[in-house]
Amino acid sequence: MNTKRSIALVAFGVALGAVVILTQAGWTEVGASKLEGAWIAKVSGMPLQWSYTLVPDPSGRRAAMYGSIQVHIPPVIASAEHVFPDLEYNSDMVGELVMTGPNTAQFTAIWYGMKKGFPFNQVVYIGMNSGQVRFTGPGKAETTHALAFYAPATDADGDGLPDPGQAPKVCLNSLSVDTRLPMLPPACKP
Repeated sequence: MNTKRSIALVAFGVALGAVVILTQAGWTEVGASKLEGAWIAKVSGMPLQWSYTLVPDPSGRRAAMYGSIQVHIPPVIASAEHVFPDLEYNSDMVGELVMTGPNTAQFTAIWYGMKKGFPFNQVVYIGMNSGQVRFTGPGKAETTHALAFYAPATDADGDGLPDPGQAPKVCLNSLSVDTRLPMLPPACKP
């Protein structure tokens, strides 16, 4: 009697496991991109370049982003007739991406234009970037950017974000080509 009950429980467990596995496989679209990995982005026709890492949730459909700007927006562009003349450097950026289709995602990122100061560095502007990513092939994407530069005074509540209803001082649009860092063999022998 216990043997039949044990066999029945094991069979039920195996069947339940198979249903869960098949259901999960059914939810993953064939050829769908996942938000993960280390990426390098460049704007065509300009020297702008940044790199970022995507850390996915278990589904790979939502990811946190952390990155840095290697070749930043020149002060003459970001200042828009000297709106931000004190810009010296950019902070690292953080953001979040969410898949909107099998090969598309939307994102929001934030960073700060900074000036060195004493006793603390000072925020010169709050940079917000939002847009869409279209994965064009393995390890390749095209990203549209809507960049908004806010004065520090737009963050009256001090949470690091522009307050609702505040208008940016400068808006820029761009398109970047993003490349995922591939796993390459060592260039030099150990």
